[in-house]
Amino acid sequence: MPSGTIVTSVEDVVAVVSGIFESSQREIVLLTPPSLLSIAGTYHTVERAKQFIQNGGVLRGITTISPANVEEVRMRLDIGVDLRHSDQPHELYVFVGDRQRSISGINIGIDEYTLATPVTAFWSESPAYAEYLLVSFENAWAEAVPAEERIQELLSDGV
Repeated sequence: MPSGTIVTSVEDVVAVVSGIFESSQREIVLLTPPSLLSIAGTYHTVERAKQFIQNGGVLRGITTISPANVEEVRMRLDIGVDLRHSDQPHELYVFVGDRQRSISGINIGIDEYTLATPVTAFWSESPAYAEYLLVSFENAWAEAVPAEERIQELLSDGV
């Protein structure tokens, strides 16, 4: 699948994400709904993330942390992913590797992604487009809460 392609399936989004993991060396950032994070985890992206971090890469991400996914979040924290929580409804998802390769999508009205969910995502290898996405990511990052803080909040609420 060539760069600059519109991707229309969650399975293809995960394939592009896997390729970004394989080609990135320094930094990966992601802004994703929890259900996409879960789906990606079933395709060995956790192992890829662990290897990426062990090789000196930095992986930062934003998702919504709830009682339903707290264990999955802890697993990622344990391997060194720097995760933050946001209550904001991010209908945009972003995955950027080494400020060059990216996939992003805006899918309005999807509460939970499955492999069968139709999506519209854009895969690019343009550094200019990646920088554009990084501005959105950094703005969301600045407003998000560290994952450990959110987990403690959930624990104090009896979760």
